[in-house]
Amino acid sequence: MKKFILSIFLIFVISLAGLVFYLSFYGYETDKFNSIIKSEIQKNKKNIDLDFEKVSILLDIRKLTLFIKLINPELEYQSATIPLEKLRANIDLVSILKNEIGIKKIIIKTKYLDFHSIKPAILQLNLGQFDKGNFSKIKQSKIKINSEFGFDKNYELNDNFVLTGIVKDTEFVHSDDHKISSLSLHFSYNDKQLKVKNLSSKYNDIVINNGKIEFYETKGAISFKVDTKISFQNSKRAIPIINKSLNKGETFSLKTDLSFKKNKTILIKKLVLKNEDNLLEIDHLTLNRDYNLSNFKKIKIKTKENEEINNDFSIENKESIFIDGKVFDAKILLKELDEPEKENNFLKKISKNIEVDFSKVLTNTEFPLNKFRMVGLIEKGKLKKISAKSEFEKDKFLDISIKKEKKTKMSVVEIYSDIAKPLVNSYEFFEGLEGGNLIYVSKSNKKNSSGVLEIKKFKLNKAPGLAKLLSLADLKGLTDALKGEGITFDSLVIKYESSSTWMDIKEIFLTGPSISVLVEGYFDKKKDIVSLRGTLVPAKTLNNIVSKIPVVGDILIGKKVGEGVFGVSFKIKGPTDNLKTTVNPVKTITPRFITRALEEMKKKQTK
Repeated sequence: MKKFILSIFLIFVISLAGLVFYLSFYGYETDKFNSIIKSEIQKNKKNIDLDFEKVSILLDIRKLTLFIKLINPELEYQSATIPLEKLRANIDLVSILKNEIGIKKIIIKTKYLDFHSIKPAILQLNLGQFDKGNFSKIKQSKIKINSEFGFDKNYELNDNFVLTGIVKDTEFVHSDDHKISSLSLHFSYNDKQLKVKNLSSKYNDIVINNGKIEFYETKGAISFKVDTKISFQNSKRAIPIINKSLNKGETFSLKTDLSFKKNKTILIKKLVLKNEDNLLEIDHLTLNRDYNLSNFKKIKIKTKENEEINNDFSIENKESIFIDGKVFDAKILLKELDEPEKENNFLKKISKNIEVDFSKVLTNTEFPLNKFRMVGLIEKGKLKKISAKSEFEKDKFLDISIKKEKKTKMSVVEIYSDIAKPLVNSYEFFEGLEGGNLIYVSKSNKKNSSGVLEIKKFKLNKAPGLAKLLSLADLKGLTDALKGEGITFDSLVIKYESSSTWMDIKEIFLTGPSISVLVEGYFDKKKDIVSLRGTLVPAKTLNNIVSKIPVVGDILIGKKVGEGVFGVSFKIKGPTDNLKTTVNPVKTITPRFITRALEEMKKKQTK
């Protein structure tokens, strides 16, 4: 009897060992449990429907874990059909013996899915504060997901789940100006922390490569860290305020630490954009919900343009705003100063004194500024008051001031420069200007501005607009001179009034030993249309007219036909990129032209 019992026991042990061995190394496939598994899932999760062919059972005897794998599974969740590559449940044998929930972990691996087909399921996930509204802006995407998660005693998902996957062929359109295409990445999501690696994409014309992003929730905010490389597909992009071109193929590394707070403010704790020649470093900068600047600690800028360092300075926000450095590229200086009352929403939260100290300020000419010093006041993002002084070279100075008129409350800009070229060279009319000193005065408020620009004793040797006019007027000698050594002028005066949509050109009066020109008209900014009319008179003819002032009436009405043509009248009309010029000979000159000529002659005589 003992032998029999022993034999039975040995057979049981051997059979059990064999079963364990077989299940451990080969596993077992069957469809006998299909209906049981499906009904159990539907019982506990009514919004989940699972279909599969059979079950594969594999044992890990060391961990006392049974691996239940479904063959050719397909999951339907929240009306979304999800084809799966793998679905496996890890069952704890000890827990089952204790009459507790035995499922330790469920592992799901999907095939590549079309985003729109699974969008309903994704929207059901607990993504914390991550904006689900952005999902509607995804136009196309393919996604592959690997997930691991466990259950509590009530078969509810616990927080210890891991979601990983691959995203590719994604297009995200936030607006016409903000498009993301060719997006691919690897991601992992766990405990409200999202990590992205191997990120590559195209944002407008910016190419992103080898990117890493970490999203994480903090109290009242969503923060993320970025570490990536960016490059540009064309050469049209630029940062105008510092005259930095972002050239095609130029690559930068980008590292940043950002926080989006519940009040919709954005805190840039740190941002570093750099390559071998360029650096932008931002330290603790805050933007409000309208993306306007609220505050900052320090900004450091260093750039290279055309193989030369053109910016190297820092901006610190202390009791005042301090800007200082070795060099600053100020190619747009005059254009920025021209409208001090212009709304600047980005800076409207900034109201502080400002101090500037540059060793050198580059202009768009061969005349840099040295020892540039400026003090001033910014109120709500507007320059309310400044006083700046600098020098071009020995005994050649630049003075700039902005102040408020007490009576009219208008901002007044005053500029005096011993060298005119750096301040006007960006305007096509002044191309080829040499010599001359400049006085500029403008007044402006929120709606309108007016200004007077005067340049004395200078030469023009290109000036495409004037060259075309001289050619059409058949003044070959002057045309040749302009294209060659240039034409000397005594004075240029420009007077204008301007609004946001319209510029009334009251007068452009150009006088010199060779010719005098008087122009008036307007510029429709909204329609981008220019309309100018004017008169050009050779100086010899004008001098002859002035010498006959006692009979000026006869001259103005053109009774002395035999004296010939006095000059030409002309019109310049059309869009700014396609101006048309027409000319007509004239035998009479307007009283205004004569009056202005006499005024200029009197000024010369008094000097």
